[in-house]
Amino acid sequence: MRLLNVSRTRPRGMSILELSIAMAIVASLSSIAIPGILGGIQRRGVDGASRRLAEDIRLAQSSAITRGMQVRLVAFDQTGAAPNSGYTTEPNRANQYRIEMRAGATATWPSLTDTPASNANVLTPWKDLGGSYRGVNVTAGNTVAFNSQGFLTGSGTPLNITVTMVGPGGTKSVQTNPIGKASIL
Repeated sequence: MRLLNVSRTRPRGMSILELSIAMAIVASLSSIAIPGILGGIQRRGVDGASRRLAEDIRLAQSSAITRGMQVRLVAFDQTGAAPNSGYTTEPNRANQYRIEMRAGATATWPSLTDTPASNANVLTPWKDLGGSYRGVNVTAGNTVAFNSQGFLTGSGTPLNITVTMVGPGGTKSVQTNPIGKASIL
């Protein structure tokens, strides 16, 4: 009984035509899939930034209740403005936020240059949403302040902080209602 040597009767590899067809199929699939993948990555950046911000608003509320003090989250927008904070426009703080506290309504809030190491009333260092989530901007900053019971102070209406990304990333708002609940819209 004799075995046939298949390798001699059949050429190895692919012909130029077969290779061209395979490359055309891969190129077609890539042109369809890559934009969707990139858009998904960008949407995740806005989602992640808004979730992180909402979690830190909840942390500020929890800190106000447990410490029995006023606590606020100050969020600067992409131009360096932080409405209702008492701070002037600070371009160096664009897209950043931190949590800080004060002992009472007449006490002063920490200064911009204070850090957790230099002032015990600064609860977190500055967090840069634009740096942590590439392409994300805070398009509407705000100051979310809680009293010692965890309710918003100085606002009878919900407060929003808006996070956006140019392109398919979209826009998300983190809204805090008067009783202190933070929601992502």
